[in-house]
Amino acid sequence: MLPALRDKDDVYVSNLTPARYQGVVESHDLVMDLGTEAGRPGSILILRGWIYPSDASINVALAQQSAVKVSMPSLEVRNARGQWETAAGNIGFPSGKDKTIVIDLAGKFPTTDHRVRIRTNMQIYWDQAVVALDTPAPETRTTPLRPVTADLHARGFSRMYRKGGRYGPHWFAYDSVTKDAPWRAIDGAFTRFGDVLPLLGGADDMYVVMAPGDEATVEFDATAAGEVPHGWKRTFLLYTDGWIKDADLNTAFGNSVAPLPFHAIKQYPYASGESYPSDSTRQRYLREYNTRVIGRR
Repeated sequence: MLPALRDKDDVYVSNLTPARYQGVVESHDLVMDLGTEAGRPGSILILRGWIYPSDASINVALAQQSAVKVSMPSLEVRNARGQWETAAGNIGFPSGKDKTIVIDLAGKFPTTDHRVRIRTNMQIYWDQAVVALDTPAPETRTTPLRPVTADLHARGFSRMYRKGGRYGPHWFAYDSVTKDAPWRAIDGAFTRFGDVLPLLGGADDMYVVMAPGDEATVEFDATAAGEVPHGWKRTFLLYTDGWIKDADLNTAFGNSVAPLPFHAIKQYPYASGESYPSDSTRQRYLREYNTRVIGRR
């Protein structure tokens, strides 16, 4: 196992020079010697870290020029001439805060030099690297749990801070809340407060429309899953289906709830002839649930 990249919890390793665009920095490398066992069948590289993302305005700016291009993280190895060559052109990136990606190392090294170079210009902070060998797929059991209660209500905004110091990801202190909104308001018809359990039964284009500062408390009956067998471990995974819209000036309709997205949508804003489904069931949903109008009607 490769030692972690950090010497204590929540200290993130990076040496990034900012470029002109948030989330895109000068090209930088992470070079590691993964040891003699890396590269054999069944070996994988596990990378954990976080990404500082761009936003809609930055993405528009990047699309309108040619001097700066985003380079996805790539995995390079040494060839017989001692030169770096690409073994995997796009290894992905941690999609959020403290996320993990897995890279197959089997057959990646053409020589006995098992150094790798991870290169990108995305603002990624690698926090931990581990080489795992012969990891068998564990026996698993999946037990779906249906929500038993769901309540939508006003709460406010958690205090934001940098977890781990100056270069840590933005984190939120749930117990420290303010009613002052740090973002622009979004106008439109939001879901009324109260019981919203009927809207969470399936992915049916009838969803909870939450305003900034809202909170939905959803409860599940864990006893329905039964006892955990001896030697087993239970992990709860929350699966959600929905959309998010920020108030960025370059986000399409970023200052309004409408037009509403739906699963059969071809593009946003709507393509020619598209509209939110107009059948009686969905129209009744709009009339009964989305009655909390904020800002302009």
